[in-house]
Amino acid sequence: MKRKNHIGSALLCLMLVTRALPGNGQDSLVTILDKDQYVQGDSILAEIYTEPYRKDATAQTLHLWIDNIKTGQRWKFRYPFLKGRCSIALKLDKDIPSGSYALNFLLQDRFLQVNGTIRSEEKSDSSINYLAKARGKGVVIESAPLYAGGQFRIEGLFFTDSVLFSFSPTRQKKSSKLRIELETPLDSAFTPVAAATEFIRVGKADEAGNARQGYVFDPSDKRLLQEITLRTKTKKKIDEYSERNVSGLFSNENAETIDFLDSEEAQSFTDLFTYLTYKIPVLKQQTNPENGQPFLSYRNEIVDIYVDEILDTDFSQSRISIQDIALVKFYPQSLRVGGGINDNGAGGSIAIYSRQPQDRKGNRLGNYTFYVNGYTAFSAVWK
Repeated sequence: MKRKNHIGSALLCLMLVTRALPGNGQDSLVTILDKDQYVQGDSILAEIYTEPYRKDATAQTLHLWIDNIKTGQRWKFRYPFLKGRCSIALKLDKDIPSGSYALNFLLQDRFLQVNGTIRSEEKSDSSINYLAKARGKGVVIESAPLYAGGQFRIEGLFFTDSVLFSFSPTRQKKSSKLRIELETPLDSAFTPVAAATEFIRVGKADEAGNARQGYVFDPSDKRLLQEITLRTKTKKKIDEYSERNVSGLFSNENAETIDFLDSEEAQSFTDLFTYLTYKIPVLKQQTNPENGQPFLSYRNEIVDIYVDEILDTDFSQSRISIQDIALVKFYPQSLRVGGGINDNGAGGSIAIYSRQPQDRKGNRLGNYTFYVNGYTAFSAVWK
């Protein structure tokens, strides 16, 4: 059996090979792990391929769902599956609990792409411009053709981490009313064309337990292939508010969120800026010597402030009281991308959400700017 060299000599010590029954397709999934016992800090080395092997196989996506057999906690990763195979190196974080885990490999018969619909399409529009920016990478500016109903598709994508997509019309217009709905099919329910499960133990052998006992994973059950969010019996007000009002770019997971709905802590502070610098120590409150007005800075740069997802270049604390705020989100990066706004907000951004947000249509950044999750990096950490 031919094996790739970069899996390393560890595979020579112990080869765990599983040939799973095929799913809806004709292929079966073969998984090879370097061992079945790991300690925190190790890396799981694995190679996965389909049989029969096809060099000309179309690009697909391999999902790895790791289940803690005792607690039911699940971690999800996804990798590009090119030419019928994929190699994985996943490092275990030091805080991964010891115990038994099931590694579920699910092959999805599609590759990453972005599908969108322009709800504000004009008859004369034939394409739409987009900007794609990944962390530490250059900016890509391209256009995508429009089809019937204002639909468009961006294919041939391959990136890890997340990418910021910002859209703009190809023709400059006096009033920008761009409305876009975006989806990535990889994030929706799917039925795998092939699946396989491996069992491993993390920690010392005497504390890991029996990996297989009582665990059943049925890849044909579509209910298992949907994103499930676990919540407490009583959903917090802040969660319900965020689901209704936080959109597009502002839903960036890198943001630090401060809850004003379920916490009364802020009410004991005299003003908003003092409270924010208390909660987020990297922020500094300064005074503009020209007008005596306070402002916030981050890394010696002025912080951009959005109110209900609308940029307020002349924000004043007097315009909104602490009692009227639902939540505040701090982003260590600029949100000034797209829509004709200059990207000069090097000092990060703050989004303030009021308890009764105003719906000012046509001016919400979230209508044309989105973060899209890509594939798991080869050097990713399981944590």
